[in-house]
Amino acid sequence: MILKVLTFGAIGLLVVLRLARTRFGSRLLGVSLRVLNIVYLVALVIAGILAVVFEQWILLVVVAVLLVVSLVEEIRRRLAGRAARISRR
Repeated sequence: MILKVLTFGAIGLLVVLRLARTRFGSRLLGVSLRVLNIVYLVALVIAGILAVVFEQWILLVVVAVLLVVSLVEEIRRRLAGRAARISRR
């Protein structure tokens, strides 16, 4: 029972961290976006490791989905930056 509560708490925390990774969240918390991104990725890795150790497959699926979404966002951001640099030339 406690493990289920902790699992859903971890999922909630990951979602809140995901939502906090905005300019508004950065200003509200008083830290840079880079720090928020690092904290978010570290939290995902730790949650993923704990999900495997405690066999919480729902948490592991949520972590995997959030990691894939973050990867896609980073690829899009880099491609947009590259396209902007090319168009300035």
